[in-house]
Amino acid sequence: MSKGIQFTSYIPTSLVGVNSPSPTLAAEVVTGLPIPTGAFPGNVFFLSEAQANQLSQVSVNAAPLLTCHEGWYAVVQVSASAVVANIKQGAIGAMTAIPTTSAQENASVPYSCVVTDGATAATAGLLGVNPVVFLNSVTAGYYTIVQVSGDASILLAASQTTVVGQGLLSQTPGTVLSATTALSLANIQNLVGVAENVIVTPAAALVLSAAAAASGGSTVYTGTITGGGSNAFAGLYFVVAGFTNATNNSAYVGAQGFLATASTTTTLTLTNAGGIAETHAGTATATNLARARVAFPFGIV
Repeated sequence: MSKGIQFTSYIPTSLVGVNSPSPTLAAEVVTGLPIPTGAFPGNVFFLSEAQANQLSQVSVNAAPLLTCHEGWYAVVQVSASAVVANIKQGAIGAMTAIPTTSAQENASVPYSCVVTDGATAATAGLLGVNPVVFLNSVTAGYYTIVQVSGDASILLAASQTTVVGQGLLSQTPGTVLSATTALSLANIQNLVGVAENVIVTPAAALVLSAAAAASGGSTVYTGTITGGGSNAFAGLYFVVAGFTNATNNSAYVGAQGFLATASTTTTLTLTNAGGIAETHAGTATATNLARARVAFPFGIV
């Protein structure tokens, strides 16, 4: 982000779901006063793959909104004027202003540690300057943890296909990304990173009509799986809802949903060990997250 950043040995108890009114990410229940934790806006820390995975699991969070990966993370404040609808898991944001004086860099909350949604940053011409990856929704003015580089999960658009090694550019800033191989001077400032896997995203929620009994840790769902031929949706997470049996729905495993391991135009195989045979209408909505190697700052180096 900038010289105002201070590296730290602080390790959080949770990466995903952090949405705190306190700059230390913890507050006293009655008074609301910050509780010292070692965290503060400007803290930057590195996590290995194993550490990041562990700190985004259901044993840490009430719901695993996102599985995090190896990389650098930072404690930041979301601007009070941010468009919160654009702040969601995998969305790109950026700092609100570039610090130009020593006082700005060393303020109680350094300029470089106040971030906003991508659309607002793009309007100010700041999207390509020190962007961040949001890990969850955040209230405007609150504090959270974001990823600033490494192996990240990036929000894709509907009906989008990525190719390994393909550059990912912001399409609708703060909301989704589009993929391109043409890294021209015109789009280099909006370069986010390089796709690590091939992902095909559905055009809309898929309509399901039945679930089979779980076998080998997986459940096969039947329905209209538009675009799912040849395992096109393998690697995506799906939120499943609408079935009578609770374990056929993904709510019981958390907000991230079930991982798809195979798909055809009529079936969707998901990693649900609790599936119960049932004929009933349901839906499967993809989270549209793809893994990408992002650099800090993305569009500058």
